[in-house]
Amino acid sequence: MQASRSIKHLRHQLAVRSLPRATRSNVCETAARHHSTQQLRWSPNISSRSHCRGVKTYSKPPGKIQQMVIDARTQHPIMFPFLLIAATGMVSLLTMMAYDEYKRENTQLTPYPLPVEQRLRLALHYTHISPDPETASGYFVDALKKAEELGMDPYSKEFVGIRIRFSEMLETFGHMRAAIEILNDVTKDFEQRLADLDERKQPLANAQRVQPASGEDGDLPIDIRKHLIKTIIQAKVKLSSMWESEYMQDMNMAKQTLSDAVGLIVKETKDPQINGFTDDNNAGLTTGEIASILSQMGDLYATTGEESNAVQVYMLALQPLRASCNGSKSCKEVQVLSNIASTMDVALKNPNAKVNGKPITKASAAAARKAILRWADQAIGTAEAVKPEDRDSICELALLSAQMTRADMLLDSGEKAKAREAFSSLLPILVEKKLTPLIKVAEQGLERARG
Repeated sequence: MQASRSIKHLRHQLAVRSLPRATRSNVCETAARHHSTQQLRWSPNISSRSHCRGVKTYSKPPGKIQQMVIDARTQHPIMFPFLLIAATGMVSLLTMMAYDEYKRENTQLTPYPLPVEQRLRLALHYTHISPDPETASGYFVDALKKAEELGMDPYSKEFVGIRIRFSEMLETFGHMRAAIEILNDVTKDFEQRLADLDERKQPLANAQRVQPASGEDGDLPIDIRKHLIKTIIQAKVKLSSMWESEYMQDMNMAKQTLSDAVGLIVKETKDPQINGFTDDNNAGLTTGEIASILSQMGDLYATTGEESNAVQVYMLALQPLRASCNGSKSCKEVQVLSNIASTMDVALKNPNAKVNGKPITKASAAAARKAILRWADQAIGTAEAVKPEDRDSICELALLSAQMTRADMLLDSGEKAKAREAFSSLLPILVEKKLTPLIKVAEQGLERARG
C-alpha cells in the first residue's frame, strides 16, 4: 500500500517536470489574468467610470464650430436646446413672411388687369409716398393707354376711376386748371354717351349692366344709365368746388356747374314737387347724397350774396336730409336750420332788403324777425335732441351760430334783457373755443343790450 503511493507520487513529479517552461508560464499568466479580471469585475473604479462617461473621442481635434457646439452642449445643457428651437422657429417665421410678401406682390387684388394695376400703383406711389407730379402724370397716362389697349370699358367705374384719380393728383399739386380739364372731359364723354343712349331709345337700354366697384352696392349690377347720370352729377359737383377754390375763385362757373347738377337731379326725379326726393330716382343717388348737394348749392348762393336763393335751396335740402336719417335728429339738420336762420338775418340787414320780393316795411321786418327766431329756436331744439354719441363739431358750431342769430334777433326786436342774457351766456363759450370774430360780435351786442 505504501509502495503504491510512492509510485503515484513519483509519476506526478515526472509529469510536472516534463511540461515546457513556457507552458507553465502561460498557465500562470492566464490564471493571474483571470484573477485580476474577477477583481475588476467585482471591484470597479467608480470615480474613473463617472469621469469618462459622455466623453467622445475624435480622431482629429474638432474645429471652431464643432468646439463651440461641444461647449454649448456641455456648459449649457438646458439652454442649448431652447436656443436651437428658437432659431428654427425664427427661420420658419422669416420664410413665411417672405412667402407672404411674394404672394402679395404677385397677387392681383384689384379689378384692374395686372399691367394697368402696376402702372396705377406707381402713379399713386409718386403721388403720395414720393411726391413727383411729372412722374405720376406719366404713369397715369401709361395706365390709361394700357387700359385702352387691353379693351377696358371706357365708361366702367374702374376706367373712369383712373381719370378721376389723375385729376385729384393734379389738384393736390396745385395744377387746378389741368385737373378741371380732365373732369370736364369725363363729363363730356359721359354726357355724349347718355345722349346716344337716350336717342336710340332702345327697350333694352336700361337692361345693360355694369359691375360696381368693390365695396359699393355689393355685387349687384346697376343700370348703366343711372351709372352715367350719377357720374355726371358727381363730376359736376366736384368741378363746382374746384371753380370755387382759392386757385380759381370763379364763382359764376361754380354756380353754373352746380346748378346743372341740381337740375339733372330734379329732372331724373319723379314729381319732386309732390313726392319730394327719394332713393327711387333715375340718378342713382341716395337722399343723403341729394341733401348734401343741395346744401352745397345753398352755401354757394349764400357766399355770393344770393341769400333768397340760398334760403330756398336750404329749405329744399331739409326733406331729403330728414328722409336719409329716418326721422332721427342729426347734426347736418342742425347745420341746415342754423344756416337758414343766419342767412335770413343777413338778408334782412341788407340795404335793399326785400321780404317775399317786396320792399321791406316795419311790419314785414317784424314778421321776418319772428320767422328768424323760430328757425333759430328750431336749430337749438334739434341740437339738444341729437344723441350724445352722434354729436360732433358740426353740431357745436351750428348751435353757436343759431344762438348768436337768436341773440341778435332779440336785440333787434327790442328785447334787450333777453338779448343781454343770451350774449352773456355765449361769451364764455366763445372765449373757451377761441372764436375771435364771434367774440367781438358778442361783445358789441352785449354793449348794445346794456345801453
